[in-house]
Amino acid sequence: MVLLIFDEFPSDALLGPDGNIDAKRYPAFAELARDGWWFKNAHTVYDFTRQAVPLIFDGRRPVLRGRGSREAHPKTIYDVLGRRGYRMVASEDVTALCPPRWCPGGPARSPDTLKALANGRPERLRRWIGRIRRRDRKTFYVKHTLLPHVPYVFLPSGHRTRDGVLDPINRMNREGGYHDSFLSRHNEQRFLLQLGFVDRQLGAVLRRLRENGLYDRALIVATADHGGSFETGVASRRDITLRNVDEVGPVPLFVKRPGQRRGRTSEALVRTLDVMPTIADVVNAPIPFSTDGRSAFGRAARRRQSVRIPTRNFRRTIRISRRAWIKRRRAIVRRRLRRFGSGDLASLYTGIGPNRALLGKDLAGLRPVRAGSVRAEFVGGDRLQEVRPESGVMPTQLAGTIRGGRRGAKRDLAVAVNGRVEGVGRTWRLKGQRPERFALNLPEASLRRGRNRVVLLEVLGGGKSVRVLGRI
Repeated sequence: MVLLIFDEFPSDALLGPDGNIDAKRYPAFAELARDGWWFKNAHTVYDFTRQAVPLIFDGRRPVLRGRGSREAHPKTIYDVLGRRGYRMVASEDVTALCPPRWCPGGPARSPDTLKALANGRPERLRRWIGRIRRRDRKTFYVKHTLLPHVPYVFLPSGHRTRDGVLDPINRMNREGGYHDSFLSRHNEQRFLLQLGFVDRQLGAVLRRLRENGLYDRALIVATADHGGSFETGVASRRDITLRNVDEVGPVPLFVKRPGQRRGRTSEALVRTLDVMPTIADVVNAPIPFSTDGRSAFGRAARRRQSVRIPTRNFRRTIRISRRAWIKRRRAIVRRRLRRFGSGDLASLYTGIGPNRALLGKDLAGLRPVRAGSVRAEFVGGDRLQEVRPESGVMPTQLAGTIRGGRRGAKRDLAVAVNGRVEGVGRTWRLKGQRPERFALNLPEASLRRGRNRVVLLEVLGGGKSVRVLGRI
């Protein structure tokens, strides 16, 4: 039995033009949907990890000033299955809910969330995957991973964009940048790249189960604690509101039952509260304590007609009808597909930024104008002078500061890599800060081993001419 909990995962990001999971871009999630149940309208019931994760384990509603500790959640799925003879193999990134009775030697206290985000997210996941194997007793494998949660540093290939987790421009994916539309799309692009990395990790889990002869007879459940928003002009993208319930609310939920070999799709409004009762239902295990959740396969889930999520301070409950919620989500999917495409990764880079007609053009064929006093300062540009894929880093995020421009100015940009335009964008400023900044994501395929020639250009006249701002 496998329970895999992701973090900050707006599930509609997985969808292609046909409303199904984009199998080319996210093959592992598509595989799980092909073999199991996909609950495409699953949603969270809280927007904060410290309570949103524990309620998956115990099926109890979050409460005001609730804590994610073992003391606050003394009865969980661990107890339900432990009493039935299951061995536990658990790894929780921000909680420690498995009691010593079932997890001897496990952590006594919850890890520090910021430290867990800054260090070892993929390493902890890989260690847990490595513990999946055939055993002499029934085993419950549990993993909560802080992915695809910020910070965004991973690429679909498995490479990192940089060493460490700090953004090249401090706070560029925080409140100070939420007002800028191009920066918001840039960060959404980074999220989708990291989601490709998450799909790669899910694929490793499924492959490990197959290699050990466990996949067909295993119960596999994959979900997330809550979603995430990329709207502009807001003070927060994390706190649930009626405006963002269509992004923060939806979460993935896949349930492959033992022996199941044909995928099914459910339109039911299943909640994260329902995950624990669903597991108990599938394995026919009685729950010796009360829960607020119900099995995803039961009548109660099918009858729901609205989404209800309390705000973080519990002062109100966000309510939206099933019909309105689905309609709004479909509109977001359409916008995302227009910007970031579907299928192969190439389309992920061609839909945002001005002057997109320049993409793919040879630098030598562009019309240059005389350079002025404005210049670019790159952050970490030296990485591009000696690219070594075996190091685990592919420096595909180009970022820095524009010096010498007039106060408040913004400009259109293009970046040429090894003689070809590979990215376009626009400069931006963080709220309350004067410096003019830039950040663009480059296709990993545009970089070659060793030295890369990179030229940052200001695009003038709607693409008619360019001015060199800096070179690497």
